[in-house]
Amino acid sequence: MVVHLEFASTPPASARIRAMNGMGGAEAGPAVFAGTVFVLFGGALLLWTGVRVRHRAPVADGAGLVASAALAVFFGAVFLVAGVWCFTRL
Repeated sequence: MVVHLEFASTPPASARIRAMNGMGGAEAGPAVFAGTVFVLFGGALLLWTGVRVRHRAPVADGAGLVASAALAVFFGAVFLVAGVWCFTRL
């Protein structure tokens, strides 16, 4: 039986750590999923808030128009930034 040397030895630990930290492996899928969810939710929240403010309708039930719109815009922007950050980690 012939055993090829490239299949018999394991790669050095530094190569395995580099491969795991390069986001090319198991971390790339969840980062893309999380980034997509954050960007879609943040964009939808900003769009919905803009439509509600334009029609002078309350953004949150029982809250003031200015306070609820400001809070919704803030969190929409936070979700967009989080999504972009996830995409930069790839």
